[in-house]
Amino acid sequence: MHLNQRKIAVLGYGNQGRAHALNLRDSGCQVIVGARPGKGFELAQRDGFTPLPIEEAAQASQVILFLLPDLIIPEVYSQLSPLFSEGQRDIGFCHGYAYHLGGIEKFPKTGYFLVGPKGAGVVLRETFQNGKSLPGVFAIVSPRKETRELALAYAKAVGISEKTLIETTFQEETECDLFGEQVVLCGGILELMETAFQVLIEKGQTPEMAFFECCYEAKLILDVWMKEGPQGLSKKISPTAFFGGLTRGRRLIDENTREKMRVMFDEIRSGHFSAEWKAEAQAGFPTLEKRLQEQSQSELQKTYDRLKGTW
Repeated sequence: MHLNQRKIAVLGYGNQGRAHALNLRDSGCQVIVGARPGKGFELAQRDGFTPLPIEEAAQASQVILFLLPDLIIPEVYSQLSPLFSEGQRDIGFCHGYAYHLGGIEKFPKTGYFLVGPKGAGVVLRETFQNGKSLPGVFAIVSPRKETRELALAYAKAVGISEKTLIETTFQEETECDLFGEQVVLCGGILELMETAFQVLIEKGQTPEMAFFECCYEAKLILDVWMKEGPQGLSKKISPTAFFGGLTRGRRLIDENTREKMRVMFDEIRSGHFSAEWKAEAQAGFPTLEKRLQEQSQSELQKTYDRLKGTW
């Protein structure tokens, strides 16, 4: 698939949109940025693009990437849907949420693909600029075999490693991504660190000691885990740490915890979470705003601010 012979519209110029657009351009592709007025539009101009209104960018392209926020995509997609029904364009996403849970209309003649890097946009861009690549996933729903070729070419152009490009489905990618965020990456780890930090302070320990033991060292231990694997890490840490983690970690993460994880997964699959998230957005994001305010006044944030730059 000669990707550079097709005009690609990148709709949205935020975290992922900017990285994809820049990497595609550096790979020799014809990129048209479609952006709403505001910071993204202005940033695209500073990066040397001539951004167009979203509808104009879509009309001028054969491949359209929806890299807008998850809850925005269905509305924009609906507005552009007259362009899709004849199947003359391929539609791409970097996350399956809008396709799988957003209720968008699927046209049988249109090719849909998902190409998702396993990393934030800024990491994807930085890795690409250093001549390296990230792991990633892809999924295809299309009546044409050319869509698969297109997706693979697209993945390579944006900086995803061919060795670790995993084929999946829109449903699996969506469910795994949301579950990982909620249970581990943006839920479990962060809540675990903050709660442990608070408990040490309750027990009379200093914030500085609590921070380094429960937060700072979390990254270091994960770096070793990724390099050495589960057994390799066990051999690298002290016997005291190995025994303590083994015997106490399983008291913390027990069958009750696993059952909560199962319930959280079921909420994702059933659509309960997506309905809750949509209601949050319609209400003006009160839960998120409250949390940001709490964090700004938290002892953990204050300790982080004092210590930042000392390591």
